[in-house]
Amino acid sequence: MAVGNVKSRVRSFFRPGLAKRRRSSNTSSEYENKRIKNEVTPQSRDQAVNDATVGAVDADGAGLDMQLTSPFFRNLPIEIRRMIYNLVWAGPNDHKYHAGRSRHIHFQNGHWTNTRCVMYEEDEDPDLLQKNMDSIHTSGKGDLVMWQRRLSSTWGTRHWRCEERIEHERRKSVDHTDFMSMMLVCKRMFPEVLESIFESHQFLFNDFFSAHRFFVYSPSLYISHMRHLDLSLNLPFHEYAPFVMGSSKSRVRELWEALGRISCLHTLRISLDIYDRGAWRKIPEQRIVEQLKDLKVLRNFTLELPPSLPIKAHIPNMENLDAQDEAPFTVVRRPPLRYWQFTPGQVERFTWDTHTKGQQTHCFITLAREARNVPNPYLLDFF
Repeated sequence: MAVGNVKSRVRSFFRPGLAKRRRSSNTSSEYENKRIKNEVTPQSRDQAVNDATVGAVDADGAGLDMQLTSPFFRNLPIEIRRMIYNLVWAGPNDHKYHAGRSRHIHFQNGHWTNTRCVMYEEDEDPDLLQKNMDSIHTSGKGDLVMWQRRLSSTWGTRHWRCEERIEHERRKSVDHTDFMSMMLVCKRMFPEVLESIFESHQFLFNDFFSAHRFFVYSPSLYISHMRHLDLSLNLPFHEYAPFVMGSSKSRVRELWEALGRISCLHTLRISLDIYDRGAWRKIPEQRIVEQLKDLKVLRNFTLELPPSLPIKAHIPNMENLDAQDEAPFTVVRRPPLRYWQFTPGQVERFTWDTHTKGQQTHCFITLAREARNVPNPYLLDFF
C-alpha cells in the first residue's frame, strides 16, 4: 500500500457510503433519523464516561458520533492501528537525513513549532567544524567568521544546519507532517495518534527555555509516551550557579525531576555546555550529574560534556566528573576548542598549554600568532 493513500484509507473507515448517499426530500424524517442515530442510551453514556478515549455528551443528551461501530476500531486491534499510524508518519524526505524521524521542538513567537532535523551522518563528528576551520586556516580560502559563528552556536556542533534553516528562509515542504490531519480525523482517534507521535519520533530541544516550558511549566498529558529525547543545553553560568552554591532551587534541577517522571525512555542524549565564558568551557559536572544517575533509560543514555581540561577555578564545587565513577550513562567529551573570536571580526587559532606547580595543574591559552594574555574568567569574581 502506498504511504500517500493511508490517510484517505483511514478516513474511508468512518464514512464508507458518503459518496453515494441519496438526499431525502423529507427533511423532518431525515432530522428524526439523525436524532435517533446520535441519541445516547444510559448504557452507552456510562461506557463513554468510563472510556478515556470517548468524548463527553452535550447538555441535551445527544452526543457526538463516538465511532463505537466503526470497522477501524471494531475490527482492527490496537496493535494494527498503531502500525497504520506508523506508516502515516513515513515521509518522502526521511531517507535524506541522518535521523529521519527527529523533530526540533521550540517555543517561538508565542506558539510551539516543530521542524525536521536535517543533520547528516558526518555531523556526529564533534570536531567537524574545527576540521573545516583547519582547512580554511591552512589554505587562506574561506570564511572563518562564518564557521566560528557555527562553532559558538548555542545549538551545539551537531545541529548547526538545523539552526540556520530556522534563522533563514527554508524549504518548508521538508518540515511537512500529517500530525494535525490525523488528529482531526475523529475524537476517538485523537489520543491514539498523539501516543503514536510521542512513541515514533525523537524530540530534540536546543534551547533551555523551550525544554523547561515543555517538560516543567506546561507538560503534556502524553509525555509519558515519549521514547526518544535529545537535549542540547548550552546555558549561561547563572543557570549553573545553584549547583556551585549548593542551592536546592534550580530550573535545571526541575528539568531533571520532570525527566525522572518519564518511565519508558528508550534513548536519551543530554549535551551540556556554557556559552558566556568564551573559549573557557567548565561546568560543575559532579553536582549536575547527581540527579541524572537516577533517570530511567531503557537502552542508550549518552551525556556529552566539555573537554576535560585543567581549567583553574577559585569557586567551589567545580570538579570535573571522575572517569572512574560508575554511571548509567556513556560520557562523550567534546574536543578542546582551538579557534575563537577574541577580537570582533577576527578569528584566531590557539593552543591549550598546561603548567604544573606542586600537585596542581592548570591550563592557559597561547595564541598562534601573537603573544597576548587571554584571561581566565573563572579566576574572576562571579558574584
